[in-house]
Amino acid sequence: MLKGMLKYAVLVSLMTSTLVISPVEAATKQEKQVTTDFTKYKTGMTITEFAKQRYGKAYKKHLTKKYGRTVLKEKPLKEESTERVNFLYYGIYDRKVETPENPMIFLFTVKPKEKVYRLTLKSLEITAKNPMRVRQSDKQLKTGKQVAFGMTEKQLDQILTGKHLGDWTNRTVTDFSHTLSERDMDTLRLGQALSKTYIFQMNDPNQRLLVEMKRDPNEKTYRISGYEIISSNSAINQ
Repeated sequence: MLKGMLKYAVLVSLMTSTLVISPVEAATKQEKQVTTDFTKYKTGMTITEFAKQRYGKAYKKHLTKKYGRTVLKEKPLKEESTERVNFLYYGIYDRKVETPENPMIFLFTVKPKEKVYRLTLKSLEITAKNPMRVRQSDKQLKTGKQVAFGMTEKQLDQILTGKHLGDWTNRTVTDFSHTLSERDMDTLRLGQALSKTYIFQMNDPNQRLLVEMKRDPNEKTYRISGYEIISSNSAINQ
């Protein structure tokens, strides 16, 4: 998956100049639909509620019991257990193809002595038919401008061509408050956050700028939490 969810906080500085580029196609009907579907899965919902949303009236056929807890019958992508919390990962994408379209990943958690898994993280990647296999924004940094950690969306927009940031390629919603206490979240460094990732154009046609932005629940804006120069000729959704 997108370089481990497109990597976090890579230390690198950037200077670039403007280049006339071919416009990136707007979001397709399918991309809009999968984004709408993604929003219907709410953090805090149980696996049973998740199955109802995913499968409709036939949801019971897709559930089973494991160690006294309700889980999906399908094999999870990953399962982990610690002293304070158990993790269960599922994915919605075509397992038969090497590069699935627009995969969604879901993480459910439960305390070891409790019975109900709840959704604590959901992530959606928008793929595309290009060497990088991801959707890219049609924006580019203006001549001589530089991105920096902590920049807000408004500040980033001011140093890009055009208006607004363009299309994102990854969205992730994290909320462990339905499973863990504030003390546990602080100890494990697992809390609440919203994040999204953009791929911007660069002067060098063989390079792109990957920018991740995060929003704290107490803030009203996203801020740059990581950025990295990556190759425009290599797939990154692996």
